[in-house]
Parts: sequence; structure tokens; C-alpha cells
Amino acid sequence: MIVVERLRWRERWVDWLAAAAIVSVAFALAGLVWRIAGHAGTGAITVPSEARTRAVTVDTGPAVAWQPFGSPTAADATSPTAIQAVLKGVVFARPAELSVAFVSIGNEPAKPFKPGDALAGAQVTEIRRDRIILNNGGRLEYLAFPDPFGQATPTPGQPAPAPAANFTVPAPAAPAAAPPPPSAQTVLSRLNATPVAGGYAIGANPPPGMRAGDVIQSVNGAALTDQSAVNAAIASAAASGQAQVTILRDGKPTTVSIPIR
Repeated sequence: MIVVERLRWRERWVDWLAAAAIVSVAFALAGLVWRIAGHAGTGAITVPSEARTRAVTVDTGPAVAWQPFGSPTAADATSPTAIQAVLKGVVFARPAELSVAFVSIGNEPAKPFKPGDALAGAQVTEIRRDRIILNNGGRLEYLAFPDPFGQATPTPGQPAPAPAANFTVPAPAAPAAAPPPPSAQTVLSRLNATPVAGGYAIGANPPPGMRAGDVIQSVNGAALTDQSAVNAAIASAAASGQAQVTILRDGKPTTVSIPIR
């Protein structure tokens, strides 16, 4: 009997658990159908929108004070300053208070200036990489580096010189005239040649390739017996700078090349 009762209790527990599971599934299906039908907001507990989204406030004060892109008021400095000063160098740093500009006022040597310093009646408000911003009586002006391309930099406060209206390109120089070719007599004089039977005999200090006592018989094929032909041959050889000279050496004809110019 005891065993039978225990089996009956176990069966009842299984039935109760199955019933609870069926009820739970039924409630879940009912909620799903209710939402599909468009009644999700009816009878539901809603969370106010203020509680769902919390506004996040970001303090941008330190970032703005750091001025990563420069002071916003410096953009108004569109006019060059009239102060008689020249910007010589800049040490650009962050934070801006560490920047230093070296400015020469008039004929004085360059001196360091920091933001907030007074400069010839104005105040340095900002130092940039290529210029400094000045507060001159409430008006923002800038002092930039001189022209890096070597052009004349106008004196501060004076208008820039107007460019020339036109310019003239100088004409190319005429080539030097070529010297006239040497005459036959000039060439023979350089060779210390004297007239002999059948041509001209070379004297002392002969040119390379020739000997003293050689007898010149022809120049570029023109025999020295005809003076006009010799002049024409030497004039032609002068154009190339060389002449083919036939000489008689030890009773034998020999052709050598000698400079004419």
C-alpha cells in the first residue's frame, strides 16, 4: 500500500507541473497575440521618456580655452599693421602662452614678445606660425614675415609699389664675327718657308709632322707653282682648320696634315 501511494503522489506532481507549463505557454501566446493586434501599450507599464534617455552634458570649456584652431577673433585681423616693425622669427607652441615672437621695432635689434605683451603701443593677442595678431586700439591687425621670394617688402604703413606696366626683353647679343681665313703668305710665314725650286722649303721651328728642310710642293692638291690656286687651297683648308700638305723629304714625296688656324 505504501508503494502504491507514493506512485500516485508522483503522478500528481507530474500532472501539476505539466499544467503549470501549459498555463505559462498560454499566457505567453496571449501576450504575443495582444501585441500583434496593436494593444501593446494598453495596460502596460511605460517608462517616461525622460527616464529612458538621460541628457549627457559635455563641458567643452577646456577644449575651447586650449584653442586648437586659433582664436576665433583672430580671423578679423585682415589688415596689416602700420607699426614700424619687422617680424624676425616665431617659436610656436601649445599652450599658446608659451609661444614667443621676435620682432624688430624700427632700427632696434629683435626682442622677444609673448601673448599679452605691449608692442609699440599695441598688444600681442596671438602668435601664429607665420604672423602675430595685434590689438591696436581695439582694432585687430597682423604683422607677417617679409616676402620670402626676395621682392621688396614695403615699409609698414606705406603702400606697396605698383608693378611695372611692361618690360623689355633685351635683344640677344650678336655673335662675334669669325676671323678671316689666313692668306697663303701668312701660312708660309708661320712655317718659316722660303721659295726654292719646285716649292717652299721649311725653315727652323717647323710644325708637328714636318722637319726643317722639307720642301712643300702642294696644299690640298694645289701646286705651289700657281699662286692663285695656292691661295684658294689654303682658304678652303682654313675653314676646316687642317690642310693636307705634300712635302718632298729626302727626295721622296710625303703627305702630312698640319693645322692652319
